[in-house]
Amino acid sequence: MSLVRKQDAANIGKNLKAYRLDLGITQKKLADKLNMNYQNYSKMERGIYTPSLEKLLEICDTLELTPNDLLLDGHEYEEFKKEIFSEMDENFLDLMREMKVVEELRAKALKAQKEGNKKLEEQYLTDIVGIYMVDGKGSWEAADALYYNRLDKLIRNTSSNVLKALVKKVG
Repeated sequence: MSLVRKQDAANIGKNLKAYRLDLGITQKKLADKLNMNYQNYSKMERGIYTPSLEKLLEICDTLELTPNDLLLDGHEYEEFKKEIFSEMDENFLDLMREMKVVEELRAKALKAQKEGNKKLEEQYLTDIVGIYMVDGKGSWEAADALYYNRLDKLIRNTSSNVLKALVKKVG
């Protein structure tokens, strides 16, 4: 058995034992729940026996776990989750900040439009577009968004006109 496989077997065993203890059941009861021979289950907890991929997935399904829950070292997996969720939190915070700025600019542009102040309205709209520019230059993200939005409008208008003409013809 390679070093990696030994570590996988050790992690599976350690993590299975932790989940079993959290459930408050014996090795025998968990082995029965997993439709496993008690001796094999016991060897798995001790890191001596590595289940097949099929059996590992079956165990995960039965215990409602992910393979990462069993394969990764508990500490390593907890750190991984913290890192991923921290990154997600930062992305959501960035999105919320961006939305706040853009929505405020949109509101100001709409107010300027209602007041008939075309110059101020255009300035607010330019400010919004500027948010998506990098170092004062356009970005692929902004260019793609504008391009695909324009295509979407053209397709919708064309479809609407064709539908109106067909309804007129049929009706």
